[in-house]
Amino acid sequence: MEKIASKKEYPNLFSLSSKTAEQHYKEHSVDETIKLSNLLNKEVSKGIKAFISENNQWDLFIIEGVAIQPKLISEFRFKDCDFLPIFIIDNDKDRIKEIIYTRGLWNGNNNYANWVKEIEIDFLEKTNFNYLNESKNLNLPYFIIEKNRNKTIKEISNYICSNLN
Repeated sequence: MEKIASKKEYPNLFSLSSKTAEQHYKEHSVDETIKLSNLLNKEVSKGIKAFISENNQWDLFIIEGVAIQPKLISEFRFKDCDFLPIFIIDNDKDRIKEIIYTRGLWNGNNNYANWVKEIEIDFLEKTNFNYLNESKNLNLPYFIIEKNRNKTIKEISNYICSNLN
């Protein structure tokens, strides 16, 4: 990221990358981390918007990631292309725990202590809750992943296909 964006110009873009997970969570609560993430998300959304605007000759974009926040995406307007945001929310506590303990959020799950993983579960649950509420309040389409993931995938696929030109 530092090759295309300056830490001086975009400090929020790098606010979570200078420390290990342990160092970060010894200094910051989950709620503080969410605030820092929201500042990072704001910078990321500027890059996403610029990327789409500069590549408007493409027929379709699929942009995925936790940094794609509903309240920021809802502000996107493009004159030369259609825009179909959807948000996929996972509220399954067991699945979230499995993801954190097998993959991790910060970086590879074997690179930091288990006490951090418990904090990451809390972070992810709160972030999912916030994204769900933002999506509802902004009337943005969202899907909650069900136990049967294939059912949810089919619903999402059907939604996308029915909204493509």
